[in-house]
Parts: sequence; C-alpha cells; structure tokens
Amino acid sequence: MSIEPNPGHTSEPDASAGASEDGRAALDAATLRRIMGELGAGELWISEQTGSTNDDLAARAHNAPLANLSVETTEHQKAGHGRLGRGWQTPARSALATSIYFRPAPGFQQSGLAWLSMLCSTAMVQTLREDAGMAAGLKWPNDVVAGGRKVCGVLAQLVMTAQGPVVVVGAGLNVSLTADELPVDTAASLATLGAGTFDRTELLGGYLRRVVHLFRTFEGVGGNAATRAAYAQAAPQAPAAANSPEPMTLRELVRSVMVTIGHEVDAHLPNGTVLRGTAIDLDAEGSLSVREAGGKVHSVLAGDVYHLRRSDGSYA
Repeated sequence: MSIEPNPGHTSEPDASAGASEDGRAALDAATLRRIMGELGAGELWISEQTGSTNDDLAARAHNAPLANLSVETTEHQKAGHGRLGRGWQTPARSALATSIYFRPAPGFQQSGLAWLSMLCSTAMVQTLREDAGMAAGLKWPNDVVAGGRKVCGVLAQLVMTAQGPVVVVGAGLNVSLTADELPVDTAASLATLGAGTFDRTELLGGYLRRVVHLFRTFEGVGGNAATRAAYAQAAPQAPAAANSPEPMTLRELVRSVMVTIGHEVDAHLPNGTVLRGTAIDLDAEGSLSVREAGGKVHSVLAGDVYHLRRSDGSYA
C-alpha cells in the first residue's frame, strides 16, 4: 500500500534511536506492533514528524481500503487539529498524537458513529486512571482533564470512501511537556501533574487495548449506545469473574467518567450568546442536557458549542 506523503512527513523511526537530547524516548514500534497483533488490530504507521495524524490516516483511507483499527502515530505532530479548526502542536517526543481508523461491521447503526469520539475519550480516561495513577475525567464533549486542566483532546473525522463512511478518531495527549512548553494556562501534561508514568509506549499500548475492547463491545451491540454490554471489564488484564460488574450501556459508561455533570456551566454558542445552566445528563444522542435556572432543559450539541466552561471560571 502506498500513499503520497504529506509535507513534512518523514518515515518511521527506529526504536533503537533511544532518547533525544532532552531525555524523551522514541516510541517502541516492535512493542506496539506486538500489542496490536495480540488485539487483532490493523496496521501501524509511525512517522518521525508530520502535520496531522488524522490527515495522514484519512488520506490512506481515501487511497485504498484499510484494515479496521489501523493506527497512525508520530513522534512530532506539527499541525494537529482541534475542535472548530483550532491548532495543536507540541515539541518532538513530548506527546502522543495518535489516530485510529474505525470501519464498523455491517449492521452497525449510523448513529453509533457519533459515539466513537466519546468512546475513545473514555478509553483515555481509563488509561490515565489505571496506568498513570491520575484522577482523570471527561469534560464534555471531548476533553480529557486532570487537576482541573486539559491533558488530552479527542477529535473525530467522518471520511467518505469508496467502501462507505469510516471514522478516524485522533487523540493528542500531553505527556512530558514542561509548564513553559504548554500552549495555554488551561492545559497540563502528565509531567506537570506528577503522573505515575511518562512512558509513551506504555500509555499508547494501554490506550489501544482499551479502545479495541470498548469498540468491539460496542460493535457487538450494533452501535447502539442504549444497549447493555460488558463495557465494565475494560482493564487489559481483568479476569472474567463471577462477580464482574453488571453490564452497562455505552452512554452510562461515558457518563460515569464525565466531570461536567452536576456543575453549573456556560455554553458559548457561535452566535455570541451564552447558555448558562446546570449540566444534568448525557442524552441518548450524546448531547449535553443543560437545565436553566427557570427549569427549562436544553439539549446542547457538540457541534453547536464554541466553548463549554464551568460558570465558576474553572476550566473543568
């Protein structure tokens, strides 16, 4: 399979390259490929640098059919995408910029595609909680936060191919960035928060394990976020036990890791108005239910919100 390279895109690094001058180690391609093989996932591409892993993987999908759950990652992303066209970039080897290709099986509900970004966000929350010892949570709709600051952003992109619609979901996790390297004061990194590990290979492996588990469980119920399944058994090494947690829906799982519910929030809308109210629920479509002081409940769509902030001024 071939693809025209993006400007600035260079070939896969050798893990033997070791650490850079600032001590930031390269991803271990052999370990990641072993993990993906164990998971029955697709192909893995690692570039030394690129503009956007989402763009690279979407281009591959346009070029030729890809194996489901193929992964694009890079040592240095220079022009990543955030929501509403916001940019995202980090120093080399200081972050994880990873995109995953989803091509659900026949029978998967179209409405289920919209849940894949929150599915991946939930997998990242689980990874940070279980592998890095962090009290992470999901700030609706797609920010993973810890210590009241953003550590990871997730962005889904619908790609129309000759084989039908597919979804590429990118995640950008701040790992070893110093306080001076962070782009805004509402951001943090695993390093600035004192996480239990900064090993990007370990973190990416854990994230992929959880994404694959959650996606295959979701796929098994046809992409219906209201159908109960064994999502709770998401830890990579969790044994099947008689006292396993009760099955839950994907909506319930996502809601369980959200830090937005229960707080007064300001939803900044594109027309310049601000909707203030209490975030009370995640609805059946993945929208946020916000109740105004007068009692009226609004369903806020992710695509209609420019910013969502706590009304007390805090980020998360």
